[in-house]
Amino acid sequence: MAKNKFSEKRTSSLPKGIHFNIIGTVGLILLMLVYLILTLFSSARLAGQTDIISKHPFEVVTSAGDLKLHLSEMRIRTERLASHHGERDMQKVAKALNDTKDLFKEPLSKIEELYLGDASDVSRLEETLSLLDREQAGFLDYIMSEEPSETEMEAWHEQHLQPVYLQATQETDRIIQVATERKVEYGKTSETLRKITLVSSVLLMLLMIGILLFTQYALWHQRQVAIYRSRLFDNLSLSIDDTFLIHEADTGNIRYIALNMQRVLGYSLKDKDGNAAYHGMTQEDTDGLRREVENSSFEEPVERLVEFTRPDGEKRWILIRVYRTVNMNTPHYITVFSDRTQEIMSRRALKDAMENAERANLAKSDFLSRMSHEIRTPLNAIIGMTSIASAAVEEPARVKECLSKITFSSRHLLSLINDILDMSKIESNKMILQKESFDIFQIINAFVSTVYPQAKAKQIEFNELMEGFERQSVFLGDSLRLNQVLLNLSSNAVKFTNPGGKIQLKVTLLRLKDAVAIIRFVLSDTGIGMEQESLERIFMPFEQADATISRRYGGTGLGMAITKNLVTLMGGEIRVESRPGEGTAFIVDLPFQRGDDNIEILDFEGENLSALVVDDEQQVCERSTGLLEKMKIRAEWTMTGKDALSRVGEAHGKGEDFDLCLIDWKMPDMDGIELARHIRREISAEMPIVMISAYDFTDVEQEAREAGVDRFLSKPLYRSNVYETIKEAMESRRSPGDTEKKEPKVLPLSEKRLLLAEDNQLNQEIALELLRMNGAQVCCADDGREALEMFLQSKEGEYDAILMDIQMPVMDGYETVRRIRASGHPSAKNIPIIATTANAFNEDITAAIQAGMNAHVSKPLDIKQLCRVIIECIEKSEKKEQQ
Repeated sequence: MAKNKFSEKRTSSLPKGIHFNIIGTVGLILLMLVYLILTLFSSARLAGQTDIISKHPFEVVTSAGDLKLHLSEMRIRTERLASHHGERDMQKVAKALNDTKDLFKEPLSKIEELYLGDASDVSRLEETLSLLDREQAGFLDYIMSEEPSETEMEAWHEQHLQPVYLQATQETDRIIQVATERKVEYGKTSETLRKITLVSSVLLMLLMIGILLFTQYALWHQRQVAIYRSRLFDNLSLSIDDTFLIHEADTGNIRYIALNMQRVLGYSLKDKDGNAAYHGMTQEDTDGLRREVENSSFEEPVERLVEFTRPDGEKRWILIRVYRTVNMNTPHYITVFSDRTQEIMSRRALKDAMENAERANLAKSDFLSRMSHEIRTPLNAIIGMTSIASAAVEEPARVKECLSKITFSSRHLLSLINDILDMSKIESNKMILQKESFDIFQIINAFVSTVYPQAKAKQIEFNELMEGFERQSVFLGDSLRLNQVLLNLSSNAVKFTNPGGKIQLKVTLLRLKDAVAIIRFVLSDTGIGMEQESLERIFMPFEQADATISRRYGGTGLGMAITKNLVTLMGGEIRVESRPGEGTAFIVDLPFQRGDDNIEILDFEGENLSALVVDDEQQVCERSTGLLEKMKIRAEWTMTGKDALSRVGEAHGKGEDFDLCLIDWKMPDMDGIELARHIRREISAEMPIVMISAYDFTDVEQEAREAGVDRFLSKPLYRSNVYETIKEAMESRRSPGDTEKKEPKVLPLSEKRLLLAEDNQLNQEIALELLRMNGAQVCCADDGREALEMFLQSKEGEYDAILMDIQMPVMDGYETVRRIRASGHPSAKNIPIIATTANAFNEDITAAIQAGMNAHVSKPLDIKQLCRVIIECIEKSEKKEQQ
């Protein structure tokens, strides 16, 4: 009975053991399930963290890096505008900035989507990029509208754009930093999770933990290597101008696209069609490449250089290389696209530069050939005429004719040399502009006086028109260079206009804003004109519009190049319009600063004067009377000599004589000389008569004076000239006996004693004779030391002035003047010293003034100019001593 009970226990314990085993097994299974669940859960969490690290921070860092790269490209392009800001450069930069701005969209959208930091970081970055867009647009508008200098553009860029670039870069760096920090945080979380998994695994199964650790470590290491390789590969792809894609050889389906594909080719290839990469090629290149790929054994890659058109229309040169790989399940093609645009453009630029250099050398060779002819021509005339004059010393008329031709040829030779020197100074950047006050009316009047006789001698009609200078006529600038520009243009106009043609100068105050005025000069003619091709070369040095020009008309081929460079140096613009056989028009716009118009008022207020204007053109009469009335002179006009004679007689009969008559020279019924003769003989011998004309008075001056004309005025009439002429005429008539007695001719340098320092004996002889011919007493010194000793040994006031050459042996002119000024001689401080030298550049003039000289006259000496300068310096010195 007991045995049975024991058996029952054992039998009953079996189910319990089984039950416990089952429970243990179930428990183990449950534990294993828990372990499995825990492992799966931990692995899932770890994978999630790794995925976040891979997709979020990494993509954010990559996109932010793209933004920094685009920002750097923008900054470089805007900085380059300071040195390259032509219209074409502006267009290219504006287009490139718009293209770069479009590239912001993709990385910025990725940052907005994946950035795990504060959303305000992205908002601030977007606001900064918008500000940058506005500042860039403002910078371009500033350059186009204000035409600033390079220094001003750099300052604007430094003040406005550079801070925005810096701010955008800092905010991008902030996003990169936050993304990197998040990556570290997720790494720490993953590490913690891994430790928990390890601890749990140790409690459940040490072996599985070891295996799990090994497995996890291997997986982690592989992921890190993959991430590193992916990042390195992507950065490499984004940094170079080579891109590639991998596609199946049979189907063309794309398996991989490099990240920089769109940047290089402009195509995103979203359709996954490998053929889309060839859309920018011509059909001929596409078919040729396909044939080469189909027929190639691929022992070497297939290569082809093609012209590639991006979707935006930009042309690029792309080198395509196709490789075939068979170490995959199916054959694949790897197509590499290498941008060779810069290389091709550099080659072309080098080729163009070489061609330009060759053209320049040919042009200069041609120039030297022409100059040899041009210089030898006047030299031949000078030498030949000198020989003829020497052989005909007993024929004064023949000698005089020879001397006249020698003078003409000498001046022609001097003009050639001046052109060459001016071009040399411009090319070496040594041309310096002066900034002096000038009256535009006086400049144009002097210019017209120079050009009109040239036009008249060739039977060309010349007229001038000025508009808009009623309120402002005084400006600051280099009037000498302005006159040179106008003379260069007029010289061509006279040269290339046939007899019977017309030349017109129109001067307009185009714009007057604040302290700057824009003056437009339009010089037009009805000459031979030019072809369009010639217009493109006319401003190039050493070239002329036509190869036959130099043979037909002469010249250096430098005049227009000098004019263009002078206009550019003065901050202006020049353009030309021309048609063959119809004529040419040069349009020059120059900026000048406003000058001080508070000058002496030129009028006769309070003198109660009246005048009669006689001219056969009504417009001239109205303009002249209007000018006189502005000068406080009552004026009336008539258009014929007979009417004028009648009106003068009528006024005389009433005892209301005119105080002045302005008479035109050439009139149809009775010319000005005949009218003056009638007035003097029949009405008044005292009334001042001024003859006005657009013609040269030289041929009729003597006859006009004998008829009773007091003074002469050239058209067009300007207030300053009219005022001075009327004033002189009135004063001459008020001087008793002036009309009956003619003072003996007084030489300009009469009773003037000069010291001349000149080492060249021939130049000394020429200067000595010219000065004595004008009344001066001259003492000569052969070098600077001798001139210094002669001055120091002289008495006070013994010399009225010193003429000083610069380049002399023993002691040069500069040192001589410095020692004279520093000496204790009573006249050392105030005696006028005038440089007479062949050193004719602006820097030479400045050096002479700085050394202590009062004026500068360049060789070859113009005796009239020299006499005028000597007299002016002596008068200034005398006034200074009186004060």
